[in-house]
Amino acid sequence: MKNLKKLIAVVLTFALVFSAMAVGFAATTPFTDVKDDAPYASAVARLYALNITNGNTDGTYGVDQPVTRAMMTVFVNRLSGYRNLAEMAKNDTPAFKDVSKNYWAIGDINLAAKLGLTHGVGNGMFDPEGKVTYAQALGFMLNALGYKNLSWPYGVVAKAQDLGLTAGLNRAYNDVVTRGDLALIMDKALDQQIVTSYDTNGNPVLGNKLISKVADVTRYLVVATPDVDSNVAAGKVQVKGIKEVKDGEITFANATTINAGTVDFNKYLGKVVDVYSIKGGDPVSVDVVSTDKTFTAKSFNVVSNAVYNDSKKVVDIVAPADMTVIYNGGKTTLDKVFDTGKNLVYNGATVTLTDTNNDGKYDYAVITGAYKAPVVVTADVKSTDKFLNVNGVYNSSYRIAGDPVKTVVVTGSVTNLTDIKSGDVVYYASTVDGSKVTLLVVRDKVEGKITKVAYDGSTTTATIGDKDYKVTQRINTETSGAYASVGQEGTFVLDKDGNIVGFIGKQATANYAVLITKDFASVLNAKVKLLTADGKVNVYSTTTTVTSTTYGTDDIITYSIDSNNVVTAINSPKTADTDKVATVGGSVDYDKDTHVLTVSGTTYYMTNNTVIFNYNSTDGSYSTVKLSDITKDTLNVKQLVADQYGYVKAIYLNESSLTADQGVASTVYGFVTGVTTIDLGSAGKQYKLNVLVNGAEQTYTSKVNLTLNPDTDKNKVAAIGLDKDGVVVSFTSKASADVQDAKVNSYNVYGIATNKGTFALSPNVTVVTKDSSSNYVLAQLGDLAAGTTVDIYKDSTGRIAVIVIK
Repeated sequence: MKNLKKLIAVVLTFALVFSAMAVGFAATTPFTDVKDDAPYASAVARLYALNITNGNTDGTYGVDQPVTRAMMTVFVNRLSGYRNLAEMAKNDTPAFKDVSKNYWAIGDINLAAKLGLTHGVGNGMFDPEGKVTYAQALGFMLNALGYKNLSWPYGVVAKAQDLGLTAGLNRAYNDVVTRGDLALIMDKALDQQIVTSYDTNGNPVLGNKLISKVADVTRYLVVATPDVDSNVAAGKVQVKGIKEVKDGEITFANATTINAGTVDFNKYLGKVVDVYSIKGGDPVSVDVVSTDKTFTAKSFNVVSNAVYNDSKKVVDIVAPADMTVIYNGGKTTLDKVFDTGKNLVYNGATVTLTDTNNDGKYDYAVITGAYKAPVVVTADVKSTDKFLNVNGVYNSSYRIAGDPVKTVVVTGSVTNLTDIKSGDVVYYASTVDGSKVTLLVVRDKVEGKITKVAYDGSTTTATIGDKDYKVTQRINTETSGAYASVGQEGTFVLDKDGNIVGFIGKQATANYAVLITKDFASVLNAKVKLLTADGKVNVYSTTTTVTSTTYGTDDIITYSIDSNNVVTAINSPKTADTDKVATVGGSVDYDKDTHVLTVSGTTYYMTNNTVIFNYNSTDGSYSTVKLSDITKDTLNVKQLVADQYGYVKAIYLNESSLTADQGVASTVYGFVTGVTTIDLGSAGKQYKLNVLVNGAEQTYTSKVNLTLNPDTDKNKVAAIGLDKDGVVVSFTSKASADVQDAKVNSYNVYGIATNKGTFALSPNVTVVTKDSSSNYVLAQLGDLAAGTTVDIYKDSTGRIAVIVIK
């Protein structure tokens, strides 16, 4: 017996996981113990909607409860659509010896027996309170479906497996079935066809589905949903009923709308379907009965009312103006999608054609994924953008906001519009009217150098790191021939198919410099002073050829240096013919979040590869800085060098501080016991403050170059302004106490009485005293004995923030 259990458990474990249901039922129920994400949730929801289960009186479904054989007859009678007859059957003679005439389920048990839905447990017994096993539950379902003469238990389990009733369950045949398990089994049984008879060979003849016993069935053509046609109200679906069927050809009635119920009819646009609805209620599931043709577009074409794909005829169609098309989620007609000089059915789109009325001419199409050729975005998308930035320009062909755009769907590597970053590959699709935009974002790159290029006259293949990549968009500076060149090195941007569509060249950073001064008074002793990319300022001897350079003070240059540390050449900062140099000499707008500079209407993009030189006119220092160091909204730019796309290779700033104040988020009042200087070199100074504040010892760090004096600002009370990250952005020490030399009379948690008046206490009042070594330390209110002399410091509300015991 144990081996038999194991065998059947293994058989059930490897059952094919499938469902004949054309649509999953929405997983929402009124039962407190059925979570929406539970594996049985959608099954319970549909059974509840069809009145097959009503749950327990306490508001639960009882997912873990066992099912008795008596309750099983109630379920199976409901599934078969005959539960109303149970009331009549309860007055009949009991069908089984162990079921009394007054037993609560006598009617259902009698009815199930008369309908052949149960045969008892043998010897005229039914065992009504016995717990239903897994195999028994499957047997009840197969009885309801009309299957006969199945061996026990193998024949029952095998047939159930063939029908998919066991999908998703892992039970041994003798395990007790729970109500959660049973919901899954019954839900799958609803979508199986009923055996109406057996042919002469003993094969079952199948009829309607079991669900037709408990639901209304109506055949419709699905015309439109609110998602594709704004004229269809929310919660509705536009359909056409069947007016007539003659010689297999369907004539449809006029379009009307019905409630969509829990079915996502977007999946069935253009299809003829059988809609199963609650008796007198809303749809709960759908079966597709029409025949479709689905293919991937490749040179899509329409000639003489026939669709061709890849130069081969697919089907005949009605006139394009009469053919309804759902194109990228919007309803239109084929002539708006394909016409002379216009083909919006881009290669790679998925096309589904349907002959809705069986007349041999296809009259409905659904076209999805009709994306334009992929583009590489050259600026991070901001919430205020109306277009994608492509090749450094906000291109109106890629609108993402503003009329007529009403909906934007972002899929792929990101799901939010503002998460699209510079360098991302974007596939752009829209409805014909432009109201709905779909963006497929691909964030896939490969680093390396092209070592080989193959070109056959039409296709370019580049080899990077021993791997071949097809190059589908030109990434070199040539105007004809291969799209890529040997020696290109840097970051190559890939599309969704792994093809190269963009190139971000490797930044040549090592030889960028700023020419600070040049001294060519003596040709034999010519020198230049350079700020190099490593942040160092050095004076170099030069060769005589350098003295003829036309580059002057504050110019960004490239240079060559020999093994003797002698500059042998000063060259243009352009490392490619397409680079451009902009001499600015003033303040420009800078977006610190997207690292975008706007110079006289031209957009430039800073990256982590940008060499950033800076001159601090306050102290006369030179340095190089990281992109992350810059948090200001405007920058004083002397000069910059950028590539053809606007990516900045090198930039020279004139800033005394690159950090923007975040503003004071909160102010604390405390006693400063120490100030430590942190020297950041050319980047400036910070300070570490040790403070007795809010009844505790705290350490704060100041923003760069905040004015503080380590000698005079310690051992004082101060108002300390903190930003949202807890960084000190303002500091004001108190020159003297608000109330000096006051003698304490009494105090409580709300205030203090002194010989100089009574004062309210701040909830976070700090008490300070000196220890035996004359160091200031924390004290408590309990240390304020009567007669204690104190200095009192108030906060901005007039309450006492700090008390110093003298």
